Amino acid sequence: MKRLFFALWPDEQTRAEIDALNQSIEQPGRRLVPENLHMTLVFLGNVDDATADALRREAADIQGRPIRLQFDELDFWQRPRVLCLTCRRQPKPLYTLVNALSRMVEAYPVSLVERRHYRAHITLARKAQKRPRIKFQPINFCADHFVLVESVSTGQGVKYQVLEKWPLRLN
Repeated sequence: MKRLFFALWPDEQTRAEIDALNQSIEQPGRRLVPENLHMTLVFLGNVDDATADALRREAADIQGRPIRLQFDELDFWQRPRVLCLTCRRQPKPLYTLVNALSRMVEAYPVSLVERRHYRAHITLARKAQKRPRIKFQPINFCADHFVLVESVSTGQGVKYQVLEKWPLRLN
């Protein structure tokens, strides 16, 4: 079994901007390492190899447009104690991609954990205490592909490994 999710994966410059913001926030909690920063589209949980292979084949057929996001808010989610970077506005191509992936996944023995309304976010820290009151420059994230990621437990913590990526193109 593999622990999988579909995501948007930032380029190195965007990742560096997100990490610089994250490092500037003074607060207790477990910051995500820069290599793990991402934006989850659909979390799949534990998936067997046959299902993972089928999802990879079907994901190749999903068409979507490039997605431009402006992360301009910090949010604190009390119940999971997560600090995240969020967007005031989410573009239609994002919802189109999330909905297409969610519909695709429904045909497989995967139990989607997220059943609430989708909200674009990048987790910055777990076990956070509160939303910091800081001003920061918005971070622009332009995604021209989406990825399938495996969450791998290591001796140094969790590592997110991209298994495959698919392009998002202008139609």
